[in-house]
Amino acid sequence: MTEWKFAQKAILVAGAIGIAGAVYAAVKVDRLVRIGAGYKAKTVCSELFVAGRNKAQVLGAEFAGMPATMEQVTVKVDEDAQTVKARGPFGLGGIHAVYRSGFGCTLANAGRVRPLVPVKLADQAGGEWPLARPISGEALDYVDYAAVDFAITQSFEENTTNQRSFLVIVDGKIIDEMYAEGFSETTPFLSWSMAKSVTASLVGAAVLNGYVDIEAPIPVPEWAGDDAKSRITWNDMLRMQSGLSFEENYDDPRSDVNRMLFERPDAGGAASHSNAEYAPGEVWYYSSGTTNLIARTLRQVMKEQGVDFYQFAHDALLDPIGAESVVLEPDASGSFIGSSYVYATARDWARLGQLYLDDGIWDGVRLLPEGWSEYVTSPTTAADRQYGAHFWLNLDGADGRERFIPGLPESAYYMGGHEGQYVVIVPDKKMVMVRTGMTRGRPAMPEVAPLFSDVYGAVGRGPNED
Repeated sequence: MTEWKFAQKAILVAGAIGIAGAVYAAVKVDRLVRIGAGYKAKTVCSELFVAGRNKAQVLGAEFAGMPATMEQVTVKVDEDAQTVKARGPFGLGGIHAVYRSGFGCTLANAGRVRPLVPVKLADQAGGEWPLARPISGEALDYVDYAAVDFAITQSFEENTTNQRSFLVIVDGKIIDEMYAEGFSETTPFLSWSMAKSVTASLVGAAVLNGYVDIEAPIPVPEWAGDDAKSRITWNDMLRMQSGLSFEENYDDPRSDVNRMLFERPDAGGAASHSNAEYAPGEVWYYSSGTTNLIARTLRQVMKEQGVDFYQFAHDALLDPIGAESVVLEPDASGSFIGSSYVYATARDWARLGQLYLDDGIWDGVRLLPEGWSEYVTSPTTAADRQYGAHFWLNLDGADGRERFIPGLPESAYYMGGHEGQYVVIVPDKKMVMVRTGMTRGRPAMPEVAPLFSDVYGAVGRGPNED
């Protein structure tokens, strides 16, 4: 009898352990699936309700070339509620994204989304882009329009890079633009990491208005009393030299960046807990967590001074340049996901580029500090001349690394995003080039750089240049 009771107890214990193991495994699988479901819910929501695209086109194109497991994630769109629910097999990883006018789509991580104060938009002061084309506008005699058009048209006809838009501005005028089927000049395009340069621009506007000193320590609440982290400045963060650990690996569903974007309700808060591995300024490491912590802290600093972050973004930067299509998408806590989620038309992306060409002045009004363009393009010491302050540089590396766009001068610089989103700023020809697309599964720049070079080569020096 005693032996039987012992055996029975052993079976029960073993069963309990087995059940516990199964539960643990199920929870772990659920969290893994949630990353994919979060990506799909957020993407479908934004592409439908922000970009205004067709549902069949979005479902058919946005997830092509991704792991087959993504096909197992199903989505349910509620057009009336403007929500998208996604879940994996057996209901695992269920999550939903919510659209709000003016703020785009937000993943409801932790099941809820913090309310935000609606933004009051001013009359758009930026005006329409003037055209400089042989047919519809006054042509510029230093532009070879045939060569520009041939290069862009050929890239769309072949379209091996899955291009969606290409726009060229010279001397403040549109000289050419082209869009793939299903897209147009009114389509807002996702930034991915071009958003980092937008975040830097908002920091610049905050500096101009006296809210931020970039040489001062960044006041992250979680860092109070931490000797190592409390020495990190805004400048360290903008230059990606904070010394904080962060795994920027999109191929690993459990990496820091994927968990931050698709699992955590507070992206900046997640990044605030990163370990300090190096002293500030010692090592350069590209980190989306860094940018989200900047955006979260900037919102916090403004709130402490009675200023709404989103209203400030429009009043101080977006409305004055007429960038009415721009949407800054927040996380569930209400902070802008400054690493990744800005939507804007190609023309409005060009407006931001033009603002930098003109050193932060638009229609005679200074929106960014004097010399801000020079600041963001000054090389970060530990980055081998490839990175400034949330902008990519076109400098050859000290170790023999070739510049990213060999056909463009070293003075060129750009906003860059995942899968080939670019705003290229070329001061020597007063030129901005915007390219959006989905070059998936390999580095985009090596394939897109020849087009930038061809277009650059077809534009001569303007009459008002040295």
